[in-house]
Amino acid sequence: MFNIRLIVIFLMAAFAVPVAYAQQVSSLSESSDEKKSEPKVGGMINLSRSSSLYDFNDGSRRDGMDYMAMLNFKINEKYTLRAQGGYSQDLKYSEAADFSDISINISRSPSKMGKSILMGYRLGAGVPTSKDSHSRQNLLTSLTTGINLAIDPERLLPGLEISGSMGFGRNIHQYETALDGRVNTQYSAIQAVAVSYGLESGLSISGNFSYRSTWSYQGVMRNSFEMTQEIGYQINKNLALSIGHLNSGSALKPNGSEYNIEAFDDNNSIAYASTTLLF
Repeated sequence: MFNIRLIVIFLMAAFAVPVAYAQQVSSLSESSDEKKSEPKVGGMINLSRSSSLYDFNDGSRRDGMDYMAMLNFKINEKYTLRAQGGYSQDLKYSEAADFSDISINISRSPSKMGKSILMGYRLGAGVPTSKDSHSRQNLLTSLTTGINLAIDPERLLPGLEISGSMGFGRNIHQYETALDGRVNTQYSAIQAVAVSYGLESGLSISGNFSYRSTWSYQGVMRNSFEMTQEIGYQINKNLALSIGHLNSGSALKPNGSEYNIEAFDDNNSIAYASTTLLF
């Protein structure tokens, strides 16, 4: 069962600040003098308010606040060390509030692959700081690896960005079965694609889609998806605002044969507004 708050945190970290990502990609074309002046330590803090897109007045409406922090340390011109974590606050049920797991990864900056593709890669590990991970699942750690791909901005219209990623993860638990009897997830794979278009005024629109597959210790496979559409505004180099919509859920309907992937869903659609501070 998905924790929608933590999904929002993940998406904020991955896609919610397209201008920040553009700055990272465009750094490939900066002069060596400009690169030397870049700070070794930077990051972002994101605050997001989210609620169900539809309110059926039956008590099922979700309402929450999410807080996420990311810290980057630039090891050298090619490699960056990143740590991020967050806290999800349920405004209706305080007992549902929880931290997200802390992730630590090292990534290589994108480099040109042929004339049109930029590619980088990453290795990471997770620290089980959420109640669900360390108390229910008895998770010890998680290991991840993946590649990031992007079409060279010089080959696209000014302001347009198209990127994607593929990742694979391995969870290490103390026990194969969680405290509630459910079998824990051992392996996971995720593919994602994102498209954004930014104007010189700071206004941008973006959308992304990710498809995730998981395998339990008993070999049971489950597929899920996440989809967002967002409008953002970069006020200055340190502050960005955005509003958007998110839908996520099982990739298959209960009959197991029909796809359940939709942009909007009456029961799962989430509307959010966020503020991102860059430093």
